[in-house]
Amino acid sequence: MAPTVRGGAMRFTFPASSKNWLVLDASAGGSSIEIHPETRTITGVNHEIHDGFPANFGQYFVAVFDRDFVQYGAWDEGGVRDGSKEHHGQHVGAFVRFAESGGRAVTVRIATSLISPEQALRTLRAEIPNNDFDQVAAQAKNAWEHELGRIELSGGTEAQRRTFYTALYHSLELPRQLHEIAEDGKPTHYSPYDGKVHPGTMYADTGFWDTFRAEFPLLTVIEPARDAEIVRSLLNAYDEGGWLPKWPNPGYTNVMIGTHADSVVADAWTKGIHDFDGEKAYAALRKDAMEAGTGRYEARNGIKDYIRLGWVPADKVNESASCTLEYAYDDFCVSRMARALGKSEDAQMLEKRAQNYRNAYDPAVGFMRGRNSDGSWTQPFDPLAWGGVYTEGNAWQWLWSVQHDVAGLTSLLGGTDKFRARLDTLFSMTGDYKVGGYGKVIHEMTEAKMAGTGQYAHINEPVHHVIYLYDYAGQPWKAQQWTHTIMDKFYLPGPDGWLGDEDTGQMSAWYIFSALGFYPVNPGQPIYALGSPMFDRAQLHLENGKTFTVEVKRSAPRDIYVQGVWLNGQPLDNCWIEHRQILAGGVLRFQLGPKPNTSWGISGIPAAE
Repeated sequence: MAPTVRGGAMRFTFPASSKNWLVLDASAGGSSIEIHPETRTITGVNHEIHDGFPANFGQYFVAVFDRDFVQYGAWDEGGVRDGSKEHHGQHVGAFVRFAESGGRAVTVRIATSLISPEQALRTLRAEIPNNDFDQVAAQAKNAWEHELGRIELSGGTEAQRRTFYTALYHSLELPRQLHEIAEDGKPTHYSPYDGKVHPGTMYADTGFWDTFRAEFPLLTVIEPARDAEIVRSLLNAYDEGGWLPKWPNPGYTNVMIGTHADSVVADAWTKGIHDFDGEKAYAALRKDAMEAGTGRYEARNGIKDYIRLGWVPADKVNESASCTLEYAYDDFCVSRMARALGKSEDAQMLEKRAQNYRNAYDPAVGFMRGRNSDGSWTQPFDPLAWGGVYTEGNAWQWLWSVQHDVAGLTSLLGGTDKFRARLDTLFSMTGDYKVGGYGKVIHEMTEAKMAGTGQYAHINEPVHHVIYLYDYAGQPWKAQQWTHTIMDKFYLPGPDGWLGDEDTGQMSAWYIFSALGFYPVNPGQPIYALGSPMFDRAQLHLENGKTFTVEVKRSAPRDIYVQGVWLNGQPLDNCWIEHRQILAGGVLRFQLGPKPNTSWGISGIPAAE
C-alpha cells in the first residue's frame, strides 16, 4: 500500500497456485457499489450515519485497476450475485477476478471524497494520474521525509532517535484534512456541520482536550501556516454549525470536557499567528465562555451555573471539579484574546472568572474537589479515587490544573515550600491507582508501567505539564531529573513503546518538546519552561527560513542536569524562553552535568501579563 492525501494505491501479488480474486467491502450502514468492467473501475458510497452526522453524509470512492476483469459480481450478507454490475443495501460489496496469465500482480488506484463520485474521480486524476505504484510510494516517502526533516537530530542512541521520529510522525498524522480540491484548484469541503458543500478548508479527528497541551503548541513552532489553516477551518465550523468543535469526529461530538479550541486559537494569536479573522475568532471564543450549548452540542456543560456560582455544581454535572478547573483555564485563554484585541471590559471580566479555580479548592483537605449547588463539598472524599468529580484521574493529578496561575496555586497551597513539598509527595507516594470505573485495562497498564512515579500518571494528559512546575517553584533540577525519567521509562521504539493512548498526537508531542529541552506549560502565554535536552544537537528548520538550534555540551551520556544555558552566546539565568526568541533563530546551548546546579534558574517563571 502507498498513500496519497485523499486516497492511495495498492499492488497485489498473487501466489502462483491461486485464483486471482479481489473482494471489496463497502462497509455496513447502508452502501452501494457499481462495477464498470469496460473501464476496469468500481465506484461506490457508504452512508453509515452516527449521532450528530448530517443525514446526507456519504463516503464516495473510485477504484481503478490496471488489468481487465474476467469475472465480477456483487455480494451482500445474503450471498453472491455473480455478474451483477450494481448493488445497494445495508451491507454490500463487489468481487472481481483477473486472468491467471500475464503476470501475478494487480495495481489499483483509489480515491475518496465526501462531496460526490465526480469529486472522487477528480481527486484520482490529480493525485494518482497513472498506474506507477512505485511513483506513488516515492512521493509519499518524500512527503514524510520533508515533514520529519523539519527537526534534524545529532547524537543520542539509535533507539532514542527512532523514538523521537516516531513521535514526530504521530504528532503530524492528525488532525485529518477533510477538504478537497475543487475544479478551480481551490479548497472545498463537505461540512459535517450543516451537510452542505462550502469553499475553504476543513479538518477533523483531533481531541482538543488532549492536544491543546502540547500538540498544537508544537505546530505553532514547526508548522505555523498549518496551525493557521486549522484555525481557519475551526472558524468554518463555527460559521456552518454555530460553535467551535471540541472533538470533531468529523463534526460535533460531546467527547471530554471544556472548550479547548479556545486555547488553540488564543495560543496562535498570542504567538503572532494572525492569518485568520481575529474578530470572528473572538466572537466564537466568547460564545464558548458565555452561552449554553444546544441539545446537539453541549459546549461547556453547566456554564450558566458556573457563571452564577463560580464553580460547576457536582449535583448537576458529572466530573464537575475538573470542569471548574478547565473552564477557568479556558476563561484565561479567551481573556488573552480579548486583551490582544483591545476588548478591555471583556478581558477584565474573564480574567476575574479565570480565578474560579479557587472555588474548587478545599483547604480542609488540601485538594480540588467537587462542590454542590449549595456550596457543600461532595462526600465521601478519597484523593486516590479516579472518576466521579474528576475526568480520567483523581484529586492528586487534578490539583495542578491551574497552569494559567501557578503563583495563585502556590499561594493556595501555603507558599513555595509547601508547593514544593506537595510536588515531591506526588512523585514519591504510593503508586496504587484506584481507577474504579476506568477498568481493568488501565489498572493493569498502571501496575505494569507506572511503578516509581507515585501518583504522577503520565498515562493521561492532565499531568503532562506538572513536571515543569518545578521550574515555577525554583527547583528546575527536579524537572530535569523527572523529564529524563519519563522519557527513558515510558517512550521506547517498537509497537509497545508508548504509555497509554496516543490521544491524537499529544502523548508524542510531550516527548518531542521534552527531548528538545523546552515545554509549553501554559498555552496562551508565549513562553516555554526549560528542561533538559535529550540530544547533542537538534536543529529546527523554521518556516520563516531561519534555524533554531538546541545544542548540548556534556561529558557523559547520563549527564542530565543543567549547569548553565546560553542563548546566542549570552548567558540565560532564567529557566524559560520566549516564542519570539525561537522564531528569531539562533543557538540555545545547554551545559549539562552529572549533579544538580541548585543556583541556576531558581527565580521561577513569570505570570502572563
